[in-house]
Amino acid sequence: MKTFEIRDDDVVIVSYPKSGTNWMFEVVHEILGGKKENSSPMEPEFCPPGQQPHYIQLRETPSPRLMFTHLHPKMAPPGLAAPVNKVKTIVLLRNPKDVCVSFYHYLQKSPHLKSPESWEQHNKDFFNGKMPFSGDYFDHVLGWWKMRDDPHFLFVKYEDMKKDIRSSVKTIAAFLEKELTDEHLALILNSCSLESMRKTLAEHYTKGSCNISTSLSVTQGMVADWKNHFSAEESARFDQKYRERMAGTGLEFDFQ
Repeated sequence: MKTFEIRDDDVVIVSYPKSGTNWMFEVVHEILGGKKENSSPMEPEFCPPGQQPHYIQLRETPSPRLMFTHLHPKMAPPGLAAPVNKVKTIVLLRNPKDVCVSFYHYLQKSPHLKSPESWEQHNKDFFNGKMPFSGDYFDHVLGWWKMRDDPHFLFVKYEDMKKDIRSSVKTIAAFLEKELTDEHLALILNSCSLESMRKTLAEHYTKGSCNISTSLSVTQGMVADWKNHFSAEESARFDQKYRERMAGTGLEFDFQ
């Protein structure tokens, strides 16, 4: 990824896996006009079996490009992690307990990754930063959080989108310097509904391919679903680590 060139007019979505990436991608895609060449979510680091690596496909994609990445800033293309041009980067954040739960369901259903032995083992692995292709949640999130004062970056919380998607869409559009008419805003809100998202992704994801099925890609995305999975002991242990890692960062999450 160190040789992948970021263009001036690129729009990049950054997130730790299972933070609502597909939802954010659809929001941004519709804000940008819903262009066909940017309609399928692509991440530069992904190499689908039997196909060209996404970074090659993206190199051939005309500007402006829309893409997403789960890379830690140390692994990201230089023009993204240390921008010197006009690239716009949206960092999507989600509370770690719900990310842990969503990751668990993802791994259980994914045909390409090892399923967790149990919830308890998965919880320990996530706690210890041993997640496939993503590593430690806190290292990833806090690595990007260092860019919070850079004008190339917009940080958006998943929980805020769930509370008020209309306001979130307006904030994202303003960052992308796109004016929205009432009609366009209504179209975006409709396109980003759960049913519409599943229908849209069904056109891009097929079972048995390198990508996961639509039912796996788009879930209910509940806030505080962690309460249905974490034991009191697991929650207390996680809370302690959360306080230690987040101390002094100014970053807080809504767990309710």
